[in-house]
Amino acid sequence: MAYLSRCQIVRKIPELSKFMGSGSVSTSRNSFIATGIRGYASIPALAKNIPRFSLQRIEQYSKKFSGSLIVSANQIRASSTTGDHVRLWQIERIVSAAFIVLLPACVLLNNAVVDVAFSILTVMHAHWGLEAIILDYARPAVVGPILPKVLFASLYLLSIATLAGLMALVYNGPGVGGSIRKMWSIGK
Repeated sequence: MAYLSRCQIVRKIPELSKFMGSGSVSTSRNSFIATGIRGYASIPALAKNIPRFSLQRIEQYSKKFSGSLIVSANQIRASSTTGDHVRLWQIERIVSAAFIVLLPACVLLNNAVVDVAFSILTVMHAHWGLEAIILDYARPAVVGPILPKVLFASLYLLSIATLAGLMALVYNGPGVGGSIRKMWSIGK
């Protein structure tokens, strides 16, 4: 969107230069303004600074910042470009919405199938949430290349151990719903 905004501004350079205080615009000034505009992120950022600068003042500042204006025009993508993130987001929303039905069903029904479904979805939901935390806060550029790998390995081990413990509770104990009912009846 910012690139499109910059393209629209570059096409309107003669009108922009009149607005900024200079009546005539040469081709060298056109190329200078086009280079300078590339450094701005959006039209509001440019419009905010228009009343303060004339073309002469911009030329003075351009000698100091011309290298950084060109570098800042590059776009760096911080997220991955592979994978089906939309599909994963939809599945995460479905899993979250399924808890509305599964939690009461797990407590009210004494059914191993409902307990297993609730256990699997709980582990998936927790795993995705902790994975997002690791992706956000343990980036290799910030903490180094080793710590994120260790954290992801420990996350997978924790998820597997949690699922194994919940399955043992379902098949060898009262189940997830039965355990919740027993916790609620402690004070009675």
